[in-house]
Amino acid sequence: MKKLVFLFAAVVLTAINVNVFAQSTGTTPAPGAKHNYSVTPGNGGNTLLWTVTKGNLTTPAGADAVISNNAAAATDITWAASLTPGDWYYVHIVETEAGCSNEKVLPVQITLSPFFLTLAAANATDCYDNAVVVSLADPSTPNYDHGNTTIEFTVTPTGLSASYTGYSFDLSLAVPAGFTSTPVFSANASLAGSTVTVTDNAPVTITYTVDNTNVYTNASAANAQNYTATATISGGVAINGVSDNNTDGTYTGATAVSRPNTSGISTN
Repeated sequence: MKKLVFLFAAVVLTAINVNVFAQSTGTTPAPGAKHNYSVTPGNGGNTLLWTVTKGNLTTPAGADAVISNNAAAATDITWAASLTPGDWYYVHIVETEAGCSNEKVLPVQITLSPFFLTLAAANATDCYDNAVVVSLADPSTPNYDHGNTTIEFTVTPTGLSASYTGYSFDLSLAVPAGFTSTPVFSANASLAGSTVTVTDNAPVTITYTVDNTNVYTNASAANAQNYTATATISGGVAINGVSDNNTDGTYTGATAVSRPNTSGISTN
């Protein structure tokens, strides 16, 4: 009996989760989505009129639902990005022939957008791109320059439909003092200030060149050159204004960079 109850609870929980983040459709559109609605008229000479009401059959939806062509057999309706999931709307079509009309109504419930982003580092650990460069500050003091590391992160969108073509997010990279970083993006993305704008629904690859500008000597700690680079993205927004629907919309990914912690040379 306990097993049956557990299985039933699991099914109910799964159903709830699917409903909360259901795929945007014509009857369960996500805020900001655009869907096509159509009818087959009684004959080619009849007139058609599309309207949308909110909460009941009489209150006009206004800017909540923008109809592309209210007199065509097939039309697009764009649902405003500001709509509240759970609210009910009604799509009406009235067909008129020689003064006689008929009406059909489609109930529509706004559903939470499934759009969210993820961030992943290509490698959890990494090394510098090249060997240490050793130079002499004076005859008694070797200097050690560790140079650059190439670090890669990927941002992947989930739940973007054809009406959500493109997205943006804010990006930052945290590195210790004395390190500089320069990002390069895959061809579908560009950076303005701290905001990355993506032109399609594909993942974005971000490649950072991190330069350790610190100079170390034999007096430096054996692990002084080691560091962690942490990328953070936040404020994800689909091109039509729908926000990332994860808990807080902030994600981090990190790569730890190190060399073997060789000590200084000892002698007798």
